[in-house]
Amino acid sequence: MFNKLPDLIDPIYSVNHNKRFNGRVNQSRLKRVVEVVNEADREVDVQIEFFYDKVLRFPAFIMKIQTSLNLQCQRSLKAFDLPVDTEVKGVFTETLALTQDLPTDVEVYELDGEKISLHELVEEELLLCVPLAPVDNSSSAPDYDGASNQTNVANQQGQINDEAPQKPNPFAALQGLKK
Repeated sequence: MFNKLPDLIDPIYSVNHNKRFNGRVNQSRLKRVVEVVNEADREVDVQIEFFYDKVLRFPAFIMKIQTSLNLQCQRSLKAFDLPVDTEVKGVFTETLALTQDLPTDVEVYELDGEKISLHELVEEELLLCVPLAPVDNSSSAPDYDGASNQTNVANQQGQINDEAPQKPNPFAALQGLKK
């Protein structure tokens, strides 16, 4: 079975012949993805189908992507896997002026040549799936001993009034890092 995703294709030829590509590309071949992940050794499963959308009256495609991105959690600073399973519908146009009336859930790709790179198409969609601040939901913020020590020192010096409930100092964790 041939499962390597071709890099360059002619989108209009693919639309006219209702082409369908099923393949894989390694994350290491996607240069901008390599910059945001910890390990770029995973495969990206791609299914892309080209057709002419009679409702929108544009050459179109539907692309499905499945992979797992290894990111660094911004809360715990540990690596975690973010599963990606996404589908995108897009249309091709020669000028963006024609696409003003399209629905917002349809991606628009302006053609500036005869061929497009499927790898770049996949790469852009993967980059859109990466959160601005990746956080693993199962992680928690690291516990710094300095934060609890600051509270104990203040209690011993009699600086905290026992009558009023105290809010935790949000900067106490930073004090622990300072030492």
